[in-house]
Amino acid sequence: MDYIDGAELVAHKAIERVLLNGKARSFGLELMAKKNTGRLTGWLSYTLSKAEQQTPGRNANEPGINNGKWYRANYDKLHNLSVTAAYQLHAKWSLGGTFTFQSGKAATFPTGKYEYQGITVANYGTRNANSLAAYHHLDLSATYTPNPNKRKGWQGEWVFSLYNVYNRKNAAAYNFGQNATSGLSEAKKLSIFGIIPGVTYNFKF
Repeated sequence: MDYIDGAELVAHKAIERVLLNGKARSFGLELMAKKNTGRLTGWLSYTLSKAEQQTPGRNANEPGINNGKWYRANYDKLHNLSVTAAYQLHAKWSLGGTFTFQSGKAATFPTGKYEYQGITVANYGTRNANSLAAYHHLDLSATYTPNPNKRKGWQGEWVFSLYNVYNRKNAAAYNFGQNATSGLSEAKKLSIFGIIPGVTYNFKF
């Protein structure tokens, strides 16, 4: 299921009128290598995949999406790599890290523009023919366990973490418009999370 071109989804009173039924297909390959013993443990996983949709119109007079041809699904990501490692420094301290890399998700960018009653309007290309920039970040953590040998009663640990260590500005979306000063077309990248430090206390009893 997907929405028709130009659909307004927010607060729409008849959402079924702007949605079309279709079909999807996906294929790919998944690989994983894992280390479970020793002071250094972790795993590496990689996925190579392709996901597509086909959404024809409701009748012969409707073009559907991309004229009923197969196109990239919104969740299509060609490459997905994850590396996770944990190192037991000694009984009270352990270190951890995770690196994630994903191909940019499918997106639809303008291919041109035109003016209508003095307003510049973007002309968009075929659905999901483009991609956002690649997504990646590195997370690190250090866990402190005051009483690692305690087996009864209250057991707690402190976790000190850094999300997105090198402050990667991953694109959540691009906004296309016109620069108010120069009048030239411009694209602005929307990023949600930068580097985030954190302190967590976990306990069980």
